Amino acid sequence: MVEDIKSNEILFSYKKCLEIGLTKSIDAPLISLGEKELKRKLQENKKLIKVFRKCVNKVRAQLKNRYIFLVIDSEGYLLDILYNKKIYKDITDLGIRRGTSFKEESCGTNAISLAMKLKQLIYLKPEEHYCDIFKQWYCIAMPLYIDNDIVGYLDISTIKHNMADEMIGFIDLLVYKIVNEYKREMDLESQEELEKLTDKQIEIIKKCAKGYTELAISMELGLKPSTVKYHKKEIIKKLRVKNFQQAIAKAIKLNLID
Repeated sequence: MVEDIKSNEILFSYKKCLEIGLTKSIDAPLISLGEKELKRKLQENKKLIKVFRKCVNKVRAQLKNRYIFLVIDSEGYLLDILYNKKIYKDITDLGIRRGTSFKEESCGTNAISLAMKLKQLIYLKPEEHYCDIFKQWYCIAMPLYIDNDIVGYLDISTIKHNMADEMIGFIDLLVYKIVNEYKREMDLESQEELEKLTDKQIEIIKKCAKGYTELAISMELGLKPSTVKYHKKEIIKKLRVKNFQQAIAKAIKLNLID
């Protein structure tokens, strides 16, 4: 059943690639992030990259050097890649570098693009890829789930070497390690963020979650409305979110609010 779904999705993906006029003979992915956008992506995902490197480097010594490890963000952009440069000297020549997009419109049907669509483990052999750049690649990709949200994807690949059967079980274990280490890092960061909030700011965020207006909060806590606005801006900054709605959502997630 799973194989049938994968086969159907591969055919659908081929059709989409043909419809958008993607040439099979492209020698590199067509989409990559600009320098400024890449810098922002790497900063946003620095903990995921750190955990990826830590977990992969622990196990690389136990495996044959032919395996290539990639971590991709939730939008399909390559964040980091680890491999033996003595074996694979031409990966960067193929345009596979930080910021490379693995979406269909960038490099055709591939394991990562299918894992993004199906939200599950995908294994592709060379002949199942659409574009020639991956026609020697064996790839297995799997989502990284944190609390039902996908924060990225892990891909293990080889070039010209068949993927060992046990790698399907191995990627499960590696994903488990990465996810748990990442959650631990995020919990530590969240605790640090909470400790930065003052008692007054905690009261403000709790009352905002209950639907209090800024005027009502100022009257209840004996503050000026402008002071309430200031504290709300500080809460957004300290919790590292974009707006106050996200601050409330994060406070609920951190059990600061019932």
